[in-house]
Amino acid sequence: MRLEQLINKYYDSLNENDLYVISFISQNLELCGDKTVSEIAQYSNVSASTIIRMVKKLGFKGYSEFRYFLKEEIKSMENTKVSSNDYFNSSTVLEDVKATIRLFEQDKSAEKIYELMVSSKRIFAYGTGYGQGLMLSEFSRCLMNSNIHLIIIPSKVELELIAQSITSDDLLFIIGLSGNVDSIEPVLKSISLKGTPMVSVTVFSRNTLSYLTDYNLYYQVSNMNKTSNLNNTSFCTLNLVLSLLYEGFINYSKDHPQSFLQEE
Repeated sequence: MRLEQLINKYYDSLNENDLYVISFISQNLELCGDKTVSEIAQYSNVSASTIIRMVKKLGFKGYSEFRYFLKEEIKSMENTKVSSNDYFNSSTVLEDVKATIRLFEQDKSAEKIYELMVSSKRIFAYGTGYGQGLMLSEFSRCLMNSNIHLIIIPSKVELELIAQSITSDDLLFIIGLSGNVDSIEPVLKSISLKGTPMVSVTVFSRNTLSYLTDYNLYYQVSNMNKTSNLNNTSFCTLNLVLSLLYEGFINYSKDHPQSFLQEE
């Protein structure tokens, strides 16, 4: 699991000091990778005990285990570095594809998502933009091969309407890019209160959508327009992660045929 994923997973238990320390470390990974907790405390101007409490909130036994994790994080980042060329470069897309596959392989929640896809009475999906909606249409077409009907929610108005009747027996996919969902955050919170499982699919980063949902799938996009916060290249890696989810579901259904028989 990557650092960003850990932050999303344990975000609710982190206070302002924790987030400050994490932000400092994430922005200075190479500096922090081989430093002691006392040195990091000095650099970040907090106490060593504050850092130790923070790493324990992230699931580590102590700072030594966390420092080993940071070293692995640095290695992983070095392996996924891409060209800073502002023009389209096929190697950029290739690295994004490799990183997306790696993120999916490292994710431990996929099987639970497959279980929910089988057991849920209804499966809804909402795309936060036009491109995301196009990718959902293809995902829906693929799922029909397994007799899974994906109900695509076309707009915010319909999402608000569905929020009134959705239940804990349903499943909701939210497909986004940056994960900034200010306009629908109240609706998602109301759905969450009903106990409806939610799965987010976003670019790999700390983002609001990941905090609001139960399960998070990520894809890599390197070529982002800093002004519009939109993808400069294509939605190929979003399509890829949905394809990986579909292929994984197909394999899951072959290994668990009894689940489908019970549903029927």
